[in-house]
Parts: sequence; C-alpha cells; structure tokens
Amino acid sequence: MPVITVSRLTGSGGAKIGQQIADRLGASYLNTQIIREVAQRLRISEATASAYDERAEAFIERLSRVLWLANPGMVPIGISDPPLLFESTTQAFVQVTRQLVREAALTGNVVIFGHGAQFILAKQPGVLHVRFIAPLAFRVERVMQRATISRAEAERRVKEEDQRRANSIRQFYDADWNAPDPFHLILNTSLWDEETCIRLVLNAVEELARQPKNNDSAQPKR
Repeated sequence: MPVITVSRLTGSGGAKIGQQIADRLGASYLNTQIIREVAQRLRISEATASAYDERAEAFIERLSRVLWLANPGMVPIGISDPPLLFESTTQAFVQVTRQLVREAALTGNVVIFGHGAQFILAKQPGVLHVRFIAPLAFRVERVMQRATISRAEAERRVKEEDQRRANSIRQFYDADWNAPDPFHLILNTSLWDEETCIRLVLNAVEELARQPKNNDSAQPKR
C-alpha cells in the first residue's frame, strides 16, 4: 500500500492535488488531522496546536528552555509551567507529529501533507516523496484569487508562509526546506495542470513499487 509525502511552496496548489491523489488511491489524507491528533495527545486546544504547526520555536520558548536547563527555578515571568519540563510546546508538537507520521506510514495507504514528513520518513523504503513548486508570481496570483486580497498582501503571505516552514525545517531537521534532495518527483504547477500532476504522481507510485526494496541496491558499486 502506497505511502506518499507531499511538500509544496505556498500557492502552488499542492494541498488540493494531494487530496485528489489520496482520493484516486482510496488512501487516507493527513493534513489538518495531524493538528487535531496532536492537540488531543498534548491535551491542548486545536487553535493552540495550529499556532505551533510547522513553526520554529519562538524566542521566548528558546529562552525559557535554556533558562530551565541552566536552573529550573529561572523561567521568565509570565511563562507557565510547560507540559513537558524539558521541552517547549513547539518541541513537544514536533515530537508528537513525528510519532504520528511514523504510525501513519506503518499503516500504509496514506498521503501525508507537509509537517516535514519527507524528512521524518527519509530512511523508510517504499515511501514516495513529492514536491509541488511554481514561480513566485504564479503563486502570488493564485493566492490573490483564492483569498480575494491585494497583490502586495498576497506576496507578503506567500513569502511569510514559506519562510515559516523553512525556519521550522532548519531548526528541527537541520535541513534546507527548499533543497531538492529528499524528493523523487518535483512538479512545477505553472507548467503542468492538476490532472497531469496527479497522473505523474500515480505513475511514480507504480514505478517505485517496482524498485528493489533494499535501498543499498540503488547505491553505486565500488
């Protein structure tokens, strides 16, 4: 049963395409469901969980953690006791997200959208990693139309969202969110329409299933 991770640049249309791929495969589609499950496991509200989704730690969280590790009595005023004493809420969110993604991959027949899944499952054989991209101007236009906002506001949102995700991946996975390395397939949605993107991914699922299961076999011989 296929396991696919989907990464995207903001405004590329990757979320919608990912959902359609899951529908074609009869697979589960994990996106906002991850936020709901993390909220339940951490016993926080979905709104609070959403605020920590795919974000790097805030400065006050980093400061609180550093002070706690140095001296548990030295926590900045206004910071309540964290649910996990040696983790910020952001760290706890990431840890539970990793756990959920691995559990979903073990179950199989799932499309996992975002949340650093391409890094969490990087060493797991048989997982297809896909990324959707498009030029900035194309993505800004899509966001303008979708949200009915000005071009300037759309560009600000696109850049901020991409930077937020890039910062999170850099902190928690020590990786470049924009690097092509993790992906089997990178599709430019300004050049391919949605239906073609879906077909290309489904073809890649079939091709990956034909590959040897042992990753070592794909390594160059010395």
